[in-house]
This record gives sequence, C-alpha cells and structure tokens, in this order.
Amino acid sequence: MNETVTQFLGAVKANDLARMGTLWGSERGPAAGWMKADELKMRLSVIQKYLNHDGYRVIEGPALVAGHDNQRTFRVELQRGTCNTVQPIDLIRTRSGGWVVYDVHLESAGSPAGKCRPPGGGTGP
Repeated sequence: MNETVTQFLGAVKANDLARMGTLWGSERGPAAGWMKADELKMRLSVIQKYLNHDGYRVIEGPALVAGHDNQRTFRVELQRGTCNTVQPIDLIRTRSGGWVVYDVHLESAGSPAGKCRPPGGGTGP
C-alpha cells in the first residue's frame, strides 16, 4: 500500500499519465486496463494538475476506511512552493489482490492555480 502511494505521487510529480493509469483505478484493477484511453487521459490530467507537488510526506496511514474492509486511507502533506496542504488519498484492494489509488479527494485539494490558504481558516475581509 505504501509503495502504491509513493509510486503514484512520483508519477504525478513526473507528469507521467501512463504510469498514473497503472496505479489509479477501482476494484476492477488499474484504470489503464479497462477505461477508454481518452477518458483516462482527461481524468488523470485533472488529477495531475491538482496533486502536482514539489515534495510530500505521509502524515497518517494506512488507516481503515469505516465499513470498507477493502479500502485504506492516507493523509498526505503535499508541498508546493511555500504552501503545504494535507490531502486524503484512498486506496482499494483490486479483485486480483493488489492495491490501487481509488479516490484522491480533489474537493480537498483547493485550486491548483490558487494562492495558499491562510492557516486557521475563518473569513477575512
């Protein structure tokens, strides 16, 4: 599981969509094996933009996902310039027994072109 996260984030950093497609998918297996090529490229291009980073570190995981024995979740700190953001990344066990990245929670990533969010949240002027 840990190696899957390491390889996936390495592929993201290298903008290697082909490699990302062998590490991202569902219980059916890597998406590169069953998703149409144009749809796969479109989805992975978006994921790559949102998760692109200068460095990262795993803060937590693998942790169980409640109600899903075949899933694990990680919390990963992505480092982008002077910004550090924490990103959940879920893995799923494939029918063949391996692990692939299943959900990268883009809703938590913020805008890839946006500025750093100030610490602490709240609403400023």
